[in-house]
Parts: sequence; structure tokens; C-alpha cells
Amino acid sequence: MIQIDNLTEEQVEMLDIMWSLDSMDDYFQWYESLDTYNQKQADLLQRMVILAELDSLITDNLQDAKEVLKKFALH
Repeated sequence: MIQIDNLTEEQVEMLDIMWSLDSMDDYFQWYESLDTYNQKQADLLQRMVILAELDSLITDNLQDAKEVLKKFALH
């Protein structure tokens, strides 16, 4: 699950819209309808979601690696 903290109410609303879109075509059509400020907000939120997902994947993989390394640790 992706969690992004400290978003404004407007950013949460924008993310809700982004999640509700069914296709990339729908996303681009919506994105093109935004003014420049909101396009920048959408870009920022998109990057934040990508970074949050990458962080989650890295954290999960790090935990897996630690578990494997424990098997080889000398006591």
C-alpha cells in the first residue's frame, strides 16, 4: 500500500481523480484539461506516487535480503 503524508486537501482530491481514471488516454485527456499550475501539481503527485512505490519495493527487498543474510551470520 502506498502512503504519502502531509498532502493538502486539494492534492488528495487530485490523487483521487488520478486513481479513478481507467486508462492512459483518460489520464492524458484529463491532464490536458488542467491549467499550468494544476499540471505541475499532477506531475508532482505522479512522481511522489512513483517514489513511494519504489521506496516500498526497496524496503521489502531489503527485509528479504536481511532474512537471507541472517542464515549465513556467524554467532
